[in-house]
Amino acid sequence: MKKNKMGFVFIETIVVVAVLITSLLYLYRTYVSLSNGERTRLFYDDVGYLYRTFYVKKYFVSQRLDRISSHLSDEESSDNVNYLISFGCGSGDVFDDYDKEDGFCELMSQELHISNIYLTYYDLSKLQQCKNHEGLCSVFSRVNSSLGSYLRSVGGSGISGYRLIVEYKEDGYGNACSDEEHCRYYYASVLVEEDL
Repeated sequence: MKKNKMGFVFIETIVVVAVLITSLLYLYRTYVSLSNGERTRLFYDDVGYLYRTFYVKKYFVSQRLDRISSHLSDEESSDNVNYLISFGCGSGDVFDDYDKEDGFCELMSQELHISNIYLTYYDLSKLQQCKNHEGLCSVFSRVNSSLGSYLRSVGGSGISGYRLIVEYKEDGYGNACSDEEHCRYYYASVLVEEDL
């Protein structure tokens, strides 16, 4: 009789442990999912960074951003496929002879903690599917991994126009950052109409 009871207790213990492990795995998976969602919310398209990016867009559109957009190319038959252009205040394509404007642009970049500015097509489906013979896109090898993650996470399929992406480099407290070890990259993008 005692052996039958011992077998039943053993099986009952195994069942309880299996249920507990399943429950804990479910809770862990839910926690990781929420944690990743919060990270995306904090680092990608946060309201404060979108607000800054809107004014950066207005400034560059007023300075002839159409000159930059003419360098974009998504023709797959072309040898020079260029889905993403990085530009900044020193770019001769935006500023011709405007030393004062170039100085203002530098000041704006410093005050807003801008690390890089990119222009691409608003519809990122071709960029997200971009692959070369090694299975990687040359765009993703030119940019840092956090920008690559951002580019893979945004939508906009089927919408025409351009996307201005601003990369902000700050410490965890919103201050300018020069120490790479403690810097964080934040991204925001806004639509730029096709007829600049």
